[in-house]
Amino acid sequence: MSRATTAQNVQWGPFRMNFGLGVSAEYRDNANTSEHHPKSDVTLSAGPNMTGGVFLPFVGGEEFTLTVSAAYTHSLFHVQPDSFGAPLTATLILPIYVAEWTVLISDSFNFRNDALEQTFAFNRTEVKQYANTASASATHQFGKFATTFAAQRYDTFFPDDPNQEQINYQFSFTPSLTLREGYSVFLRNSYGLVYVNDPMLQDSTGYSIDVGVNGQITPSLFGTISVGWSHSDLSATKTNGVQHFDGVDSNVTLSYTHPLRPNTTHSLSFYRSPGVTLLLQNSSITEVTGLSYTISHRLNRYLTLSPNVNWSHLKSLAGSQTLETADIVQIGFGLQRQFTQHLNASLGYFYQIRRSNLPDASYNVNDVTVSANYAF
Repeated sequence: MSRATTAQNVQWGPFRMNFGLGVSAEYRDNANTSEHHPKSDVTLSAGPNMTGGVFLPFVGGEEFTLTVSAAYTHSLFHVQPDSFGAPLTATLILPIYVAEWTVLISDSFNFRNDALEQTFAFNRTEVKQYANTASASATHQFGKFATTFAAQRYDTFFPDDPNQEQINYQFSFTPSLTLREGYSVFLRNSYGLVYVNDPMLQDSTGYSIDVGVNGQITPSLFGTISVGWSHSDLSATKTNGVQHFDGVDSNVTLSYTHPLRPNTTHSLSFYRSPGVTLLLQNSSITEVTGLSYTISHRLNRYLTLSPNVNWSHLKSLAGSQTLETADIVQIGFGLQRQFTQHLNASLGYFYQIRRSNLPDASYNVNDVTVSANYAF
């Protein structure tokens, strides 16, 4: 469901909000994400939505943002049960200045329920997931040198899959040196703990030391590149003893954006990250590598076309009795049209391929979505 336009139609003191009404229709030829018995479905959704923020008297401007949409979804072919959903995203950021330290406290909460985004779930029409990330950091600047202490807690909740739930803690100490404005080198020292809810699995710990660069590498290239050494202790089950993993790790997150001509831009993003993830069924350590390419072209003043290609390679390294390797490719496009100041519509299509070495874990999906949103 598309968001409301950016024009704020409600301004009450520090509150800046947009209220709107959205409707959408979606066709999916493999709604149950099955390898051998796919079932097609058409769903219709309608409901209100709201985006907004609260502007508090702190340096930094918008400190709290909130996006909420409520929709009733009806399945025409009854592959999925009718449902009422209220996916939301809430983010709170509070900068506090103590002596010469900059303290940043933030919390982000979101909800989603698409099975295609949770690849541990097979033959499922949806997977409900709540996630909350709470973090705090303190940075002190000494000229070109800086020191940052940070802590983060990441909680995932799966109402229908409680054994997949985890609580992750991450603590880090990172000194850095600014080479030029917006570009620095750093040495990150991290320690993590993962508490799992599955009674058959054991909690895990790990630490790493990485050196890297971060920021505006070139006028068009932005991101982080780091390489280092990591150590992890974990157990697939509580009866088979602790497994130790040591080795070189690398984390890459790069985004390249450049205008091809006045009305066209293209963006290329690459990421690679070994570590704890829920992307693979029953896995605790998964290596993730991905590539995303998007073109955004303004056909005219009101119409924008956005083709995109995404690829992810997932490889579980430990944590389950059956290790999985999977590739996910998604090819699609989006077409957005602004009809009036209050009314916009979009058409989206993607084709997703998932290939896994596990039985009944590979499938193809075609998805077409048409949506419209009216901002009051």
